[in-house]
Amino acid sequence: MKKIVYGFVIIFIVGIIGFVLFKNGNGQEKTMVVHPADFIRQVSVSGKVTAVENLDLSFEQSGRVSDVFVAVGDKVFAGQLLATQDSSQTEAQLAEARAGVDAQKAKLAQLLDGYSPEDIVVAETAVLNAETTLNNSRISLDDAKQKMIDKIKDAYTKADDAILNKTDQIFNNPQSNNPQIAFVVDNQLQSDINWGRFLVGENLKKLSVFGIGKNDDLPKVTQETKDDLVKIKIFLDKVSMAVNNPNNCYVSGGSCGAIPTAWKTDNSTARSNINTAISGLSSAEEELRTEQSGVKTAEGNLEIAKNQLAVKKAPARSSDISLNTAQVKQAEANVQSIIAQVNKRRIFSSIDGVVSVVNAKNGSIASANETVVSAISADALQVESYVPEKNIPFVKIGDGATITLDAYGEETFFEAKVFSIDPAETVRDGVSTYKIKLQFAERDAKVKSGMTANIVITTAQKTGVISVPQSVIANKDGRKIVKVKEGDIVVEKKVEIGDISSLGQMEIISGLKDGDIVILEKAEK
Repeated sequence: MKKIVYGFVIIFIVGIIGFVLFKNGNGQEKTMVVHPADFIRQVSVSGKVTAVENLDLSFEQSGRVSDVFVAVGDKVFAGQLLATQDSSQTEAQLAEARAGVDAQKAKLAQLLDGYSPEDIVVAETAVLNAETTLNNSRISLDDAKQKMIDKIKDAYTKADDAILNKTDQIFNNPQSNNPQIAFVVDNQLQSDINWGRFLVGENLKKLSVFGIGKNDDLPKVTQETKDDLVKIKIFLDKVSMAVNNPNNCYVSGGSCGAIPTAWKTDNSTARSNINTAISGLSSAEEELRTEQSGVKTAEGNLEIAKNQLAVKKAPARSSDISLNTAQVKQAEANVQSIIAQVNKRRIFSSIDGVVSVVNAKNGSIASANETVVSAISADALQVESYVPEKNIPFVKIGDGATITLDAYGEETFFEAKVFSIDPAETVRDGVSTYKIKLQFAERDAKVKSGMTANIVITTAQKTGVISVPQSVIANKDGRKIVKVKEGDIVVEKKVEIGDISSLGQMEIISGLKDGDIVILEKAEK
């Protein structure tokens, strides 16, 4: 890059400046005749043409580049899509989220519109059907209760027959407090059987006193009945052991004979009937539980159907409207969140401009924050330069400037104005400088970003100004004076000064007039 050159130029355009040499006794003295003239102060610097806007664009996330839509030199507009990464999965989520918004909106619209007459008829029919189902379930429950009662009664009948008709025949005094088995058996078994007969008598009494109805606690009664039947079954099993043991004998006429076959048959039948009664009670229990559950289910379904009918007949509540409205907003927010995720995999131009760099191609992997596309503003170009601190006090926003570009030589001029001055310094090559920006007066197609510029900024321009070299102005008694020759004598005139240049030229605001002859030799202080 060409090193920036700083300079400070004062140009005086003087209508008529006369230098007259006068002789004195000691030789010659140099003088100057002053006249009003144009006064121009300029600062000369160099700089670079840059775009007003220069963007380096990148993806927010790493991923595979799916499309690049521009090439270097292409013109782009603000909002134009430049490149994308693969976002198929997120796009699918976006489609699903948008469908969710539609569903929530439809739900809200339905709530606001209310249900149609057809919907209400369907709901009323559902209530009638639920009532019918409940009635049928209650009938089935009633039937199950009756079956349970019948099974309990049947169990009593079978138990009564098993003991009184089929077992008591092998006892002496079977229904007394001291029943005795009528044949010889093992002493312990005989004792168990005799005591068992007494106990099952009590069980039969319990079974016989039930006046069972459908409103009774049938599950409890059933369980008690089963418990009594199990005790009877245990007793009959012990009797079976006695009558079927070949070592046991029945004493008749003083001799020990075989146990009668009829006793064995009756015992087997009694045991089978008791098992059947227990099994029947268990089946009836299960059926009763099933029907009770069916009634509860039917009652719940009827309640649901009635509630649904009431909702369909009632106007929408404000709380329901608020809830559904919030659900719509929530679904829309979800869509925006997913769109934001999709856009993290897209690059858009934020300016109208020209593509200057493309660093990616389809299928390549782009890392997060890695520059993929760069763009510069298409029409707005500017010049950036740095002014040394000794000259920056003279430069102000709005100052005009004339610019030449190295690319086109010193004969081609471009007009510009200062529009920005940095408040903070920038140290360049050890010198404190201040960055300024200049805007071209008009767009010229010849001007390109990156060109080297030579800038002359006009910081002050006046007409009718009398000026003298700074060296002829002296300080005397707190006054500024200039020596002026009037005829053969030299007089000291008080002057008021204005702007000064780095070349030592000083503006005289008052104290000198057109035609005064100023002594140029250095004045004594």
